[in-house]
Amino acid sequence: MKEVILLTGPPLNGRDEYIEEALRLAEGENYAYYHVFEYLKEVGKDRGVKITRKNVLDFAISHPDLMNDIRDEAFEKIRKDIDESDKKFHLVSTPSLFRWGSGSVLGFTLSNLKLLKPDRVVIMLDDILSVRRRIINDPEWFERFGNEKDNIKLTTLVMWREDAINHVKTLIHELKKEGIEVRYIIQFGIRHPYQTFIDLIFHEKEKPLVYLSYPMTGHEEEYYHRVRGFYEKLSKHFTVLDPGALDDWWIVAEYDNQVEKNPEIRKIKIKNIFDGEEVEELDREDIEQATDILRRQLVERDFNLVDVSKAIAVYHYAEGISAGVISEMAEAYRTLAAIYLYYPFKRRPSPFMEFYGMQNPSRRTMFKDEDEMISAMIEEKEYWAKA
Repeated sequence: MKEVILLTGPPLNGRDEYIEEALRLAEGENYAYYHVFEYLKEVGKDRGVKITRKNVLDFAISHPDLMNDIRDEAFEKIRKDIDESDKKFHLVSTPSLFRWGSGSVLGFTLSNLKLLKPDRVVIMLDDILSVRRRIINDPEWFERFGNEKDNIKLTTLVMWREDAINHVKTLIHELKKEGIEVRYIIQFGIRHPYQTFIDLIFHEKEKPLVYLSYPMTGHEEEYYHRVRGFYEKLSKHFTVLDPGALDDWWIVAEYDNQVEKNPEIRKIKIKNIFDGEEVEELDREDIEQATDILRRQLVERDFNLVDVSKAIAVYHYAEGISAGVISEMAEAYRTLAAIYLYYPFKRRPSPFMEFYGMQNPSRRTMFKDEDEMISAMIEEKEYWAKA
C-alpha cells in the first residue's frame, strides 16, 4: 500500500539539504522523492516562464494567479507520478508558507493537499540562529536583507516558523472535515541524526516512536554525554524523538546570564552552540521580542512530539525536579502513551513524578538501571506500540 508523506516547513530551515543527505544513506528503501520546486520549474518552462530560486518569490507575489496555476499543475503532475509509481513511500518536499514584504507565498493550498492526500506531515525545523546564519551565508538571501546582519531579526524568523506551522495545522484541520485523515503532524528538528529521520519515514512499525524526556538546562557536560549515550542505545530499538534536536533555549539562557551581569547591556553575544567558536552579537530588544514566541513554540513543539509518540522514556539523571519533564509526563499520561522513568537516586522523586512513573501497577515502569529500563521497553513493545 502506498504512503504519501509531505515534508514541509519554514523557508531556509535546511529542509532539502537534510532530506537529500538522509536519503543518500537510505540504501535499499522503497521510495520516490518529489521536489515540488523542480516541478514548478518544469511547468513554468512549458508556459514560457523561467522560474529560478532567485526570482520565485518576487514572481509569485507579482503574478499570484499565474503562480497559483503553475503550482496547481505541478501538484497534478506529482499526483500522476505517484499513481504510476510502484514505490511504497512517496516523499513530497515543499515550503509551507512564506511572508515577504507585503505579500505571502503558499507552498500548497487546501486543493493541493486534497489531491495529494498525505498520510503523514513532517514539519522540518532548524534552530533560529542557524536559520540566521544560513541567510548570512547565502548571497541571494543576504542581499534581500540589504547585506546587513542587523536587518535579520530573530523576531522575523520565529514568525516565519509560526506562520509555516499554522498554515499546515489549518489545512490539515480542513482536510479532516473533508474526510481525509492525516495520521499525524510532527515538528521534527533537523539536528536529529539522519538515521532517526530514516527510521521515522521507513521503519515506524518496527521501531515505534518514543519521546526522550530529560531535564535540559543547567547541567555539566558529563550529564549531556550520558543523555546522548542513552539516546544512542535507545535508538537501536526505537525511533527516538529528542527535544534537544531543536534548541533555541540556549539563546534565552545566554540573554538571561548577560543581562543579570550587566542590566544596561544592549548587545548580547551568543556563541555557536555547535562549533563553540563563532560569536554573534544580537540586539537585546530583538531577543526580548522573540523570547515570548520562542517560549510558547518550545512548549507546543515538545507536546507535539509527546502526542505522536507511543511511549515516553524519561531519563532523569538529576535529583532536582524539572517542571518540563513533569509536564511532558502529564501530557503522555493524558494521551495514554506508555511512560518509563529512569531515576537512579535513593531519594524518592516528587509524588507527581512517581504517580506518572508508576502508571501501571501490573508492571514495573520506574527503574534505577537504564539498561534494565530499555530491556523492559523492548519486551513490552507489543503492548504499548499497538495502543
